[in-house]
Amino acid sequence: MDIKGNIYLYTMTIVLLMIVSLTTPGQAFSFKVPAKIEECIYEELPLDASFTVMFQVTQGGFNDIDFTIISPDSRILYKGERESEGTKVMKASMEGLYSFCFSNQMSSLTEKTVSFMVVVGERSQMADLAKKGDITPLERQIVQLADGVQAILNEQNNLKMREITHRNTAESTNSRVTWWAFFEAVLLVTMSLWQIYYLRRFFEVKRAV
Repeated sequence: MDIKGNIYLYTMTIVLLMIVSLTTPGQAFSFKVPAKIEECIYEELPLDASFTVMFQVTQGGFNDIDFTIISPDSRILYKGERESEGTKVMKASMEGLYSFCFSNQMSSLTEKTVSFMVVVGERSQMADLAKKGDITPLERQIVQLADGVQAILNEQNNLKMREITHRNTAESTNSRVTWWAFFEAVLLVTMSLWQIYYLRRFFEVKRAV
């Protein structure tokens, strides 16, 4: 293999390693929030780490919930009311335990199901290198490529949560249609039996007269 081939393989290896190191995939999970209850998810974040929060209410009531992001020093970084879904991109201004709270206080009886995911990006050393002017055009493109991969992963996870919501809606609709069809069948049979009984009683009374 010639020198150009070795350089190409070396460059592609660096690209793949940097993409893997700069991209920290998150995993979505679902949990239930009972009525009149607030549930919180906690995540330890380093200083200057960027993070993306995605959530979606997949089942319960009007598919809405109150969502709050709280910093380690108890400051409210974001507060939304009666939201069905959301994607928040932020940067950790301090190191510590961040809280992501979902409140179902507005519901008196309805339980809500929430799909949630937080993607934490590792703090890159490229920023320091860029300040010194030591970053090369190739390294700059690698960082941009890693950011693009992270954005694609976030969008895929967001679409996955949307698919869960649509599937739950379709299953709920199918269930209601099935029960309604069963109710109609029972009603028709009941009405037919009642009409037969009524007509027989009517003719029996006529013959008796």
